[in-house]
Amino acid sequence: MPGFTMQGTGDGSRAETPAQVLDSLRREATARLLPLLGETLKVERLRLEAERLGDVQDARIADAIAEDLAGVSVLGSELIRHEQRWQKSLTEVFAAWPAAPVARSFDQFSLLSEDQLQAQLIGQPVSEALDRRFESVRSVIDQRLYTVSASMGYRQRPSNPLAARFMVDCFLAAFDAQACARRLRASLLRRYEALLDAHLGALYAWCNTRLAEAGYAMAGDGDHSLLASSLGAPPDGGSVARTRIWEDGNALAPARHGWQTGGPVTAGRSGMADAPRGNLLRRHARTLRDARRAELDAASRSFRPEEFQAALSLLQSERSLPMPGAAHAVRMREGLYRVAGGLGIDRHDVAFDPDQDDAISLVGGLFDLLADRHLLLPASRERLAVLTLPYLHLALEDPQLFETSTPPSMQLLSLLVDLWDGADDQDEQSKELLVLADRASAAVIDGAHGDGRVFPAQLAQIDAVLGQHRRRAEAVERRTWQALRGRERLEAARRQAAIDVADRLRDRPLLPTVAAFLDGEWRQALVQAWLRDGVASDRYREVLSLGDALVEVDALAAGSGGSAVADRLLGILPALRECCVQCGVDETATDAQLSGLVAEHASPTPRSVHVPDDGDPDGGDASSLSDLDREAAAGFAEGQRFVQPGASGPGRVLRLAWRSALTGGCLLVNAAGAKELLLSPIALRARAADGRLQPRPLAGPVPAALDEMARRARSGS
Repeated sequence: MPGFTMQGTGDGSRAETPAQVLDSLRREATARLLPLLGETLKVERLRLEAERLGDVQDARIADAIAEDLAGVSVLGSELIRHEQRWQKSLTEVFAAWPAAPVARSFDQFSLLSEDQLQAQLIGQPVSEALDRRFESVRSVIDQRLYTVSASMGYRQRPSNPLAARFMVDCFLAAFDAQACARRLRASLLRRYEALLDAHLGALYAWCNTRLAEAGYAMAGDGDHSLLASSLGAPPDGGSVARTRIWEDGNALAPARHGWQTGGPVTAGRSGMADAPRGNLLRRHARTLRDARRAELDAASRSFRPEEFQAALSLLQSERSLPMPGAAHAVRMREGLYRVAGGLGIDRHDVAFDPDQDDAISLVGGLFDLLADRHLLLPASRERLAVLTLPYLHLALEDPQLFETSTPPSMQLLSLLVDLWDGADDQDEQSKELLVLADRASAAVIDGAHGDGRVFPAQLAQIDAVLGQHRRRAEAVERRTWQALRGRERLEAARRQAAIDVADRLRDRPLLPTVAAFLDGEWRQALVQAWLRDGVASDRYREVLSLGDALVEVDALAAGSGGSAVADRLLGILPALRECCVQCGVDETATDAQLSGLVAEHASPTPRSVHVPDDGDPDGGDASSLSDLDREAAAGFAEGQRFVQPGASGPGRVLRLAWRSALTGGCLLVNAAGAKELLLSPIALRARAADGRLQPRPLAGPVPAALDEMARRARSGS
């Protein structure tokens, strides 16, 4: 976006540019709304589980609920990827401002894909409803955005990047039709609408205050052309109009801010006031600066900003840093001093000013953690080192670079480290990803300082390539874990049925037909009820009651007998017949079996103790999930990456694709989605503890490293 620098009303110091103000709106929207994606999945899961536990009579509805629950679980395991899509979509909205994003605007003659048509059908009513509810507060922001747009020289009517339709579009882009079934997608959007209804009001109020404090007046739609012409006119031609626009009461004076200038920050949340973690890290860096106090005090002056930027640009163009193996901050300082010497600046006479020194320390510390905690090839490690230079420039220009609402630049850095981590340059697929990461890092290094477009552009290119790999891998791994889950469920159902059959047959003399029915058709009916409805369902209890009733009739026949036996037997015959039919017994065989059952009850027949075919199940379910397993599995989550170091060469990257709710078994797949390991939680934790598997943080390399830096800063270490 073209820059426009407004002048403060105090001492003439430089205020924020419109691009910086808009970026602060994007960051705040990300910080407030991004967590709603996970909350949406949580609310939908609770709703579906409540419906599943309810009295669902229709089998089709029950199947749909089970399918949606499985879909929510899959989405939850890939939540970070969906959050990245949401952030990417919102970044595109702000990047296109003041126009609407091209990807979201359709010509009247263009054809809509099925996904776009569905998104319009389910998204438009939600957007319109939210727009109506927040029309008043949003219109105030719209009027201030007219002024922002005019100050940048645009003459068209600007869109509101935080309008409800863009928020809905971002959500639908995060959970697209390929990742989410149509019914589940519409249901998730309804949950998201309710959450937006509760959060948009506060966000809009903050944005209005932020724009007002930055000095942007409210202007009507009809005033936009006047604003554009007056703010863009030469000073001698537009002074009267500009004075009227910025007269008292129409807008607040722009607030001074900036951690580089060190000036006071006025009331409000701008600049460093919105950077709590960055402030913490910079304060900690200043406490560690005493180790080099003699070097700083010996210098007669500090680097001027233009000198520092010139040295940084020249060093970056060399695409290398001195002193391989040293800490990144040391390498940056040494490289900058060396390049400055070529410009005629004696390193003994000049030192880095506090802001420059803070930035070098923070960027160096971040990259030290990234290099130490990941398995990188030597070439990738050196590329990561050179990347410190463009990120050093960002640290000086962007006070909020180290905050939790990570900008595209930090998202790209995380993604690059993920691609380099555990890569094998002898494997074709791994080599392809290495080339992709190297090309993106080269684009950042070769890019001009201050051109933030390179980060979302490279993110989009990497996402396009990874999306193809990811879809293929997900299809393979889904088939794998679904087969494992089906086998586990069948085994669990059979174990439970064996226990229930043994409880009825153990040490109890029964008629041969009764024992055969319990060990045959009744056992199968128990397995089917467990698989379809669960062990705690009414259907399972009904099948158990049928077996108990048959045992009671047999005991009654062995005792007094009489008409009571006939009455009880006639009462359960329909249920016995249904049990046989459900197990696949044809009608003729069912009639013959039930006739034999009735005949044995009516005539004196010897009884004996029947031993089930599957032996003694008294050991219970040895494969069930124990408390020890649950404790061991608590530190791992589906979707988490692991690096398996090679014995004498490169390692390989594995991913936790699925965790069994029955046994706790953890399925680890390779980059292609194929099964590599199936471990118990205890075995997985043991391998992570001894280094055979190195777990990677679920949040990503950069957020985890920044969290660690903040923890050290709080503890003073």
